Amino acid sequence: MWHYQEQRKKYSNSNVIMQETSQYHVQHLSTFVMDKSESIATVDDAIKKLKLLDSKDKIWTQEMLLQVTEKSIKLLDCETKEELENFPLTTVHHCQTLLNQTRYPSVLLLICQDNEQHKPDIHFFYCDEVEAEMVHADIDSALGDNTRGKKTRPQTLKMNQEKMKRQRETIIPASEPRSPGPGVKGRVAATDMKDELSMQDPESNMKLAQRIEKDVQILNCTLDDIEIFVARLHKAAEAFAQLNQRNRSKKNKKRGPAEGMLTLRAKPPSEGEFIDCLQKLKLSFNLLAKLKNHIQNPSAAELVHFLFGPLELILQNCGGPELPRAVISPHLSRDTVDFLRGHLTPKEMTIFELLGDGWTRPRADWPKDQCAPLYIPKFRNGWEPPVELFRSSPWETETAGAPVQTEYRPKEFYGSQSSLSSNGSFSTAPAPRKYAKIRYHFVARNVNELSVLQDEILEVLEDDKQWWKLRNRSGQAGYVPYNMLDVVKLEDPQTMIDPPYSPGIAYSQPYRGQSPSGSMGSDKDSHIQHMDKVNDELLMLITGNKTQQPTRNFKVVRQTTVPLAFDSSPAEVTTWLQAKGFSKPTVERLGILTGAQLFSLNKDHLKTVCGDEGSRVYSQITVQKSQLEKSRGDSELQEILSKQQEKISSAS
Repeated sequence: MWHYQEQRKKYSNSNVIMQETSQYHVQHLSTFVMDKSESIATVDDAIKKLKLLDSKDKIWTQEMLLQVTEKSIKLLDCETKEELENFPLTTVHHCQTLLNQTRYPSVLLLICQDNEQHKPDIHFFYCDEVEAEMVHADIDSALGDNTRGKKTRPQTLKMNQEKMKRQRETIIPASEPRSPGPGVKGRVAATDMKDELSMQDPESNMKLAQRIEKDVQILNCTLDDIEIFVARLHKAAEAFAQLNQRNRSKKNKKRGPAEGMLTLRAKPPSEGEFIDCLQKLKLSFNLLAKLKNHIQNPSAAELVHFLFGPLELILQNCGGPELPRAVISPHLSRDTVDFLRGHLTPKEMTIFELLGDGWTRPRADWPKDQCAPLYIPKFRNGWEPPVELFRSSPWETETAGAPVQTEYRPKEFYGSQSSLSSNGSFSTAPAPRKYAKIRYHFVARNVNELSVLQDEILEVLEDDKQWWKLRNRSGQAGYVPYNMLDVVKLEDPQTMIDPPYSPGIAYSQPYRGQSPSGSMGSDKDSHIQHMDKVNDELLMLITGNKTQQPTRNFKVVRQTTVPLAFDSSPAEVTTWLQAKGFSKPTVERLGILTGAQLFSLNKDHLKTVCGDEGSRVYSQITVQKSQLEKSRGDSELQEILSKQQEKISSAS
């Protein structure tokens, strides 16, 4: 946890006054060029724009150090102390404070323009540790001394030093104890659990409520950190665009005013920071699946949709799915994977499938010796939840064959009837299971649905929507329309009748997913072949054709002139897919990719995302890739022949 002594040290190191040099910790908010064509002709215009950006959550802060000397104002990188900007006092034309007009209560603005600038810049800084008036007074006295040759600044610095000393002692007292909790915004809150808790065991109920509350706190901290990371990506993108704009308008390559700040802002997060955010996204999904019955406004499903925005943004900014695919820890629980598959949109499902085994394959399907180590998050606010909360979580304890933990149960975690199993998880008597008997044959049309046969009996996992989630005897789960099944009661699940599969189909081996390396293992290949046989048999049963495979109507599509290349944008990929005559779901799922990302997918990935159409997509991609390579080769050959002809002509 954060210690107030550590905060005192940071505060005193950032905000110091030594002889003629003062230093203050600030956060850069934004810089505008004062240009009438941009509707910023006055200070008031610039303030209005700042307020507008603030109201739209379009301000991303960048911490730095502001130094004032008798000759200049400097801006330094907080970590490296590298000089970002150096504004001679002769170039500083105006200094002003802006109090309580945005979410940043204490703002300092500076207007600077050197001899080479056609238009001045106006800079806004949030003074987060000292009052903006103190910095303003310091800069004003330095400007006055520089212009009039007087020496009023020493007195101003003495007053500021006394104020900083009082502020340090009153706001951050030395004897303050450790911070007791996370101190998050509280965006998610647990629902009233009176109806869920039994009065038979008040102690267990209280512990259960405390566990749920802790998980909600962890979720809030995780969401805060993800939000901060996304803000950094937006900040870097905006600063990079501004730098490009300034560079295009410059005649020389010399670094101009404000470009040091923009360069710092444009610096992307490190690979480690990307990985940290991806791990927290996985942790969030686990927590949302666990808390789905205990949070609302927003609900767990709504937060999942929200989180796929940052996930897609990360994919766009880290160069593709390779880095996310390498993030195995933390695993997802089986309940989490089922929850995601039951709520994701087609576009979100495409992104999810691209992430590979580390995301789509629950912990229980991994060999024990290849499971990732225990994941303990580190939060930016310094809060450290009890390690036991993570060690006992389902995504850290699930093993093959163990019952799936889908919700909180007081006795499961804390009750006296619980017993600790060998793998460190609590076990208890399983809840009564619910079964359904299928009325009609049904063929799955996508990865979320489940193919079933008439009179087959399956376990019910979810029954609160028009599509019920069922699990068959091999462990495969998916959705089936509720109006084609009947609920049945079975005294002994072991007496379930065998479904009428043909003897030639080996249906008893459960599928355990892809190999941990991310490549498609032999289990997956046999599973795909097996499901093809099941679907073919279902189609034969439905059409009444028991002797031969059902005929397939292939659609012949004329070749188009729509180009597809490695540098194609998602819009161009969408146009190419549509021109090739692919179905709307396939276009929606693959149309979010660039040309390079589409070319990187293999046949198995495409079949997973697009179903039966995946093979045809792969064929078309292969043809397109070979055409590109042939075109490139022809161009190179033509260039060689042209050079050879030039040599012959010159020799003659």
